[in-house]
Amino acid sequence: MYTYQTVVRYEDLDAQGRVKIPAVLNYLQNAAVIHAADVGYDIDRMAELDLCWVVLCWDVRLGRRIRWNETLTVQTWPYSFYGSIGKRGFRILSAGGETLAEADSWWALLRQSDQTMAEVPAEMAEAFQVGGEAPFPLRRPRGKGRQTEEAFPVSRFDIDTNGHVNNSRFAEMACSFVPDLSRVGEVMVEYKHSAHLGDHIAPSFVCSEEGAFVSLASPEGLLYVKMQVSYKEEGGL
Repeated sequence: MYTYQTVVRYEDLDAQGRVKIPAVLNYLQNAAVIHAADVGYDIDRMAELDLCWVVLCWDVRLGRRIRWNETLTVQTWPYSFYGSIGKRGFRILSAGGETLAEADSWWALLRQSDQTMAEVPAEMAEAFQVGGEAPFPLRRPRGKGRQTEEAFPVSRFDIDTNGHVNNSRFAEMACSFVPDLSRVGEVMVEYKHSAHLGDHIAPSFVCSEEGAFVSLASPEGLLYVKMQVSYKEEGGL
């Protein structure tokens, strides 16, 4: 298990002064990236190998809402590699040891040059010291958006080092169509295709008392991302 510590920054907060869902995904992503760097596979080394990891899906289950200036400990462990796929669990703890979030995630190893799947090298799997188990059975988003909004362009600020829209940036876009983010208890995100600079994103969504489903696709119907959120029975703190 790898441990990473961070402090909640002002830019992580929403209008109510609580941490935004995309910021939670960033904490998890940062822990995975820093873990990879610590075992010899930072972004420069991965570029030399013509490889990159891209997340396929998240299932994040949230406790109480995280507050400004809290010190967080993020635990992460890769628990499975097979073929081109890696699976990684996460846990976010408060300074007092309270579990604030748990997550499961599936990732794919790609060749950067042509975005095709690459088998995880044996030496990479060995460096990560695979072990442990999934924190819970991963669930994927299910639903279909009915209400639509006008398509908007991908900007250069959406693009990460892999040359496409970053996964947490996609989540931020999708979250803008969820009416009550303060009540979210579970977030499921599945990434289907990459979006690049110059592409346009057409959102569709449906909301209910139980939560919301959002899909982001090209105007021609190529699905980029789908996200489902489930509300807690009571409002978040």
